[in-house]
Amino acid sequence: MRLQVKRSSDAISKGRLVSAIRTYLPGAWVNPGKGELIALYRLRYKMALDEQKYDTAIIFLNKVLEVEPLDIDAKLCKAELYHRHLSDFTQAIEHYNKVIRLTADKRNDARNVKARSSICEIMEMLS
Repeated sequence: MRLQVKRSSDAISKGRLVSAIRTYLPGAWVNPGKGELIALYRLRYKMALDEQKYDTAIIFLNKVLEVEPLDIDAKLCKAELYHRHLSDFTQAIEHYNKVIRLTADKRNDARNVKARSSICEIMEMLS
């Protein structure tokens, strides 16, 4: 036994579909702002870090940096990931250096101090 489906014109059915989606999924039509995207990516980074999915964490830090290329905190987190979790010291030093360059005018900035001390730690460990 087949179910009889009454089809209306495509324009009307598409309009109903869009109307239904807007009714039941109101957030689906909102384009998030820059700040909202960064907050979402930071949350996803923290979730991946908690789950020890370091490659995924780097992906979300990269997404933060796509939205805000000069985000010093994201660059520092990326350096920390390479240093503390992935033991990729070359990448860690590269990203720590980026943080140092971005905070060069504020040598007392906590991120600058942390990056410099982390590089020293790596150099001591490798010597």
